[in-house]
Amino acid sequence: MVVTVKSDVIKMLVDCFEQLTTAFQDEEGKDKLASLRTRARDMPSELVSKSLAYVITLCAARGDKDVIEKSLYVNSCSDLLTKLSSDIRNLKKEEFGYSLYAILLLLSLKNLGLISGGRLSDIIKGSLDNPTIDSTSYIVMDWIKRLAEAYIKK
Repeated sequence: MVVTVKSDVIKMLVDCFEQLTTAFQDEEGKDKLASLRTRARDMPSELVSKSLAYVITLCAARGDKDVIEKSLYVNSCSDLLTKLSSDIRNLKKEEFGYSLYAILLLLSLKNLGLISGGRLSDIIKGSLDNPTIDSTSYIVMDWIKRLAEAYIKK
């Protein structure tokens, strides 16, 4: 089975990283973005050894579940930064990294038509034992990892 990701989703992720690095230019923001970069480098191994459901649950546990869930109602990063700006800015460094990672991943999967709904619990349940969503998620996660490495400095 060959799994691909639409170029529109990759373009959206590039736009997201450009917008995030523009929105978080101060020292605190750069520090928070570094946490996102760390998550982007670590999470693919969690997917391979466990599943997307586990990755999302881990991000919700260590990040901010409410902010992640609110993000399910946005369709783009500019929409995210407009509607949830204060929620995102108020997150502590580690919460920011985990939450933003989950948000980017879920936004991508939503734009691919693989997830829908406004409850995190439904998405977690719906992704259990789903090799198609895991395979597609891995490709998206690899793109997020490479973009984070390119856009976010250590």
